[in-house]
Amino acid sequence: MRFAIAALLVTATLPAADLTNPVWSPDFHVRDPAVVPVTGGYDVYFSRYRFGEWKDPANWTIGRVFTKDFSTFEDRGDVSPTGFASPARPVTWHGRQILAYQRYPSKPVELVYATSTDGAVWSAPTTFLSDANQLAWNTRKRVIDPTLVVDGDRLVCFFVGTTDKDMQINLVGVAETRDPDLKTWTIVSRETPLIGPVPGVPDGAENIDVLRDGDHWTMIFSRGLRNQHLAYGVSKDLLTWDFRGDLPLTPQPWMARRYGAPSVWKEGDTWRMLLMGEDPKAVARVGLLSSPDGIAWTLLPAAP
Repeated sequence: MRFAIAALLVTATLPAADLTNPVWSPDFHVRDPAVVPVTGGYDVYFSRYRFGEWKDPANWTIGRVFTKDFSTFEDRGDVSPTGFASPARPVTWHGRQILAYQRYPSKPVELVYATSTDGAVWSAPTTFLSDANQLAWNTRKRVIDPTLVVDGDRLVCFFVGTTDKDMQINLVGVAETRDPDLKTWTIVSRETPLIGPVPGVPDGAENIDVLRDGDHWTMIFSRGLRNQHLAYGVSKDLLTWDFRGDLPLTPQPWMARRYGAPSVWKEGDTWRMLLMGEDPKAVARVGLLSSPDGIAWTLLPAAP
């Protein structure tokens, strides 16, 4: 997952002409990118999964890199202890920056946040929105993939819970708060999840990003788990959504197995997306896309 704010100040313009996908293929699995436009380039937060046992917390951290143009990347190290994953893009809330992510894979799998005054040094994680682990529809009692959205004097959090029937199904919920300390939340989707299975995609959804677009919000998210792809919806209030279907892409080799976890931002009139893909061997990398409207997306050319 994922983050959004009402407006993003973009101070870098991406020279995409000479780039090819995937734009970043480090010597580890890079998952769940979250792009932050900054002076002179972009910070990218991500899940750093080191090759090894998936269930070993020592193999998971929140990493951060800086890139001027998505052609070279400067690794700025980890911003979390081991045993955490799936960062949201930081938001500013009551004078401090908030970076939300999840405990993973150790139990309880729950939401946490870190704080910063400068965006460089982050605090130790603090658990929040614990009630979401106890929702009746979240039968596995875990919460993952936070997305934070600041809208005036309220902070909205999208999150993902899981139920098991004949298969694992990820379900999206939403909560809001006006509490500066993030202790008191109203879970809007307490009785029914915001997003669940749809015909042809029985295993739900995850990894949301949300961006303000004129007089409404646009959500782009990962639909499905096994045959994962992208879908989108629009909303006026962040709580009620009109989901309008899939965003079709023609997969390239680096994303042939599945793709998702979009991070979306705008530069002038151009929409940009950093996207996680898995190749046939399940190695995760990231690629870059652009769009004039947030609906019709074009991938950079694939590397030969």
